[in-house]
Amino acid sequence: MKFKPTLIALMGILLFCITNAKAQTTTPSFSASQLKAAENFLIATGINSQFGGIVDNMINTSSAQVPEAQRGEFVKVMKRFMVKYYSWDVLKTEFAKIYAVEYTEDELNQLTAFYNSPLGKKLSAKTPILMQKGMALGQKTIADHRPELEQMMQDAFAKKEAPAARQ
Repeated sequence: MKFKPTLIALMGILLFCITNAKAQTTTPSFSASQLKAAENFLIATGINSQFGGIVDNMINTSSAQVPEAQRGEFVKVMKRFMVKYYSWDVLKTEFAKIYAVEYTEDELNQLTAFYNSPLGKKLSAKTPILMQKGMALGQKTIADHRPELEQMMQDAFAKKEAPAARQ
């Protein structure tokens, strides 16, 4: 059954991400105004309104690996889980902290002003389209050279298996 390995892989990725997040022990402190500036910046980028669609795309992509008979239940469970733990409302403060580490409050305010400008709004609107086109280009490039990639993989694994085969 293909469902179990896919689910195990998905859970492994989630656990790896959680483990890496917990491994970072330094917790910087932020002022309330800096966190608010970071949240305002994120809202100016439109991530708050796009977050649900991003999550839906993640669920739809991962559900394609689930057998048709279990797909409906998989989607329902994942949506319930994501609403509970992986929504904009739940994570916005944590996202704000990520940006507050990288930018000062003044820089966040400047970025917010830019993203609220006509050019910033255009950038926000075009970024998902450009990212999608970039991913499509990457997929096409890999597809165009798939035989070479497969051969490279076979060669690499053959080298690793050769010493064990001799023993």
